[in-house]
Amino acid sequence: MTRKNSARHKAIVRRRIFIGLCALILALVTALIVFIVAAVTSRPEDGNTSDIPSSSEQTGTASSSVPSGTSDEGSDNNKSDAASSETDSVNATVNGELNPKYTNLLLVNGENPLPENYDTDVRKDLVEIDAKYRNNNYVTQIHKDVYPYITAMVAAAQADGVDLRVWSPFRSYAIQKDLFQKQVNRVGGDEAKAATVVARPGTSEHNTGLCADFNMASDAFENTEMYRWMVENAENYGFIMRYSEEKQPITGVIHESWHWRFVGINAAKEINDLGMCLEEYVEYLQKETS
Repeated sequence: MTRKNSARHKAIVRRRIFIGLCALILALVTALIVFIVAAVTSRPEDGNTSDIPSSSEQTGTASSSVPSGTSDEGSDNNKSDAASSETDSVNATVNGELNPKYTNLLLVNGENPLPENYDTDVRKDLVEIDAKYRNNNYVTQIHKDVYPYITAMVAAAQADGVDLRVWSPFRSYAIQKDLFQKQVNRVGGDEAKAATVVARPGTSEHNTGLCADFNMASDAFENTEMYRWMVENAENYGFIMRYSEEKQPITGVIHESWHWRFVGINAAKEINDLGMCLEEYVEYLQKETS
């Protein structure tokens, strides 16, 4: 090989190496962009992520924030004393079947925040919701006692041909703080106004692991077959629509068709039969037992 040909060969090799490196860098950059986009789009929408409750539950005390107990527990908290005639031995399931007597009437809001250590303590009671029951990979956990009810409900809806899925269940204080601050920024720094749309951390039902948003945090949910199915069937799995428009003067929370709260099968049916919101129902039980 002549010197001229040798130099030409080396130049070709260098060019190929350079092109290969460029292609590799481009592939890495593309992969990074795809990863970032996927991570961002998997987050729930900030402003409408259900939970709008600042002073949504006014009957109860801060000590009513024990997540895994039944409403029949003989404790000092008001919701437990008033909420049931059952006993402490009521379990969420019996022989693998949903227990209609199991209830949890925990109340939490701006006036009755959860204990400071709740965010840490509740972690031991959280379980992962199977991917086939949800459409969100950002928040994916629910309280272990609620898990059999929420998964049975979603499975039943899907068996009926309704694509019901969990959108936003348990949210940590840190996530709630982030959502709340973003809402504060949207309304020009007015925290009181922001709290009517997104709850402050520690005052949200989502912090308890006892509720979930379904399919979308949007008013559009009310016009879907998923919502209609929930209205007809959710109580059979222990869930109530927590915030209705007509009860807003009592709950202090705007209407949220997508936000459903677990209270227990028997409790959910009685709440609906009485036409009450959770605040009214807890007060009703307190009067019944006083």
